Amino acid sequence: MNVYVLNKELDIIGVVDNYVSIIWTTRYYLTGNCELYLGASDSLIALLKKDFYLVRDKDIIKDGMNTIYKNVMIIKNIELSTDAENGNFLIITGKDLKSMLGKRIIWKQTTISGRVESCIRRVIMENVINPTDTSRKIQGCKLGTELGLTDTTEIQVTHDNLEEFVEKLCETYQYGIDVSIVNNEFIFTLYVGEDRSYNQSVNTYVVFSPAFDNLISTTYKDVGENYKNVALVGGEGEGTERKTVVAGVATGIDRCEIFVDANGVSSNNGEFTDEEYTTMLIAKGNEQLASSNYAESFEGSAESTMGFRLNEDYFLGDIVQVTNEYGISATPRILELIESEDDNGISIIPTFSTWEV
Repeated sequence: MNVYVLNKELDIIGVVDNYVSIIWTTRYYLTGNCELYLGASDSLIALLKKDFYLVRDKDIIKDGMNTIYKNVMIIKNIELSTDAENGNFLIITGKDLKSMLGKRIIWKQTTISGRVESCIRRVIMENVINPTDTSRKIQGCKLGTELGLTDTTEIQVTHDNLEEFVEKLCETYQYGIDVSIVNNEFIFTLYVGEDRSYNQSVNTYVVFSPAFDNLISTTYKDVGENYKNVALVGGEGEGTERKTVVAGVATGIDRCEIFVDANGVSSNNGEFTDEEYTTMLIAKGNEQLASSNYAESFEGSAESTMGFRLNEDYFLGDIVQVTNEYGISATPRILELIESEDDNGISIIPTFSTWEV
């Protein structure tokens, strides 16, 4: 597998094909990363520079007049290790293009209301693609086609790191985010993986289990230690004048309470009606409750070379059927793909996880 090197102008300036090992990890809504371990040479030291880009030959797609680079990594760290006995080596590590969002914060207080997909596109537009302050603009960035996803939200955000904020929304609503280079432009798109579990009848099933000899490991948890189901949310004001609302419903011994300090959520001196402000506070409480759920979790990793083929039978972000050796079944989403190559050969390991309240 060849790895092409692109400079900051996105021109291919060289190729790396003599690495000792390579690990390429892509993720559904979180930022992926890579590591290349290479024998050091003057030519490689001159070629591989911080903030240059790496793309594998398998991720270069020709689509009509378009040239698309998928799963691109940005070189972040370069380590040169010299050893008279064992030789000299370069260790190159990087992060995928989603990490560009981490260069920006949400610059001003932003009230987000409506479809989640539109909200994500809005904060990227306002802080990366077309910010009011043109010095914050990252050249060559565009939004891809909108899917029309129907989930809605109403929240207020101020000065959060853009990458972390987008990741949190994508995790909550189980959206994937992808940034590709298309004709020398960075294209930001959301997507949703297909359901390939037994819960549907449209797509061919993809099953990982001991019966298929393609399940490496699983961890099943039934967790309730930090469970909370009712939040008292404190907004603006002090003492008895402080605005409070309740998120969640439960009674008696089943009621587990938590306080959420949402003083940073502002009504802007009446700019928002009491009803709108209450909705934003409840959303803040529900966000905290979502991270304090009583939940079953099913996590694990699979062997992709047995039975089902990556990027043919299933893809990153798809929901699959998993059954462990004790008959516990789940329908997790593939959240990560770890692809590696070294002297031992090629390995592709999908990792999956599900949380069910």
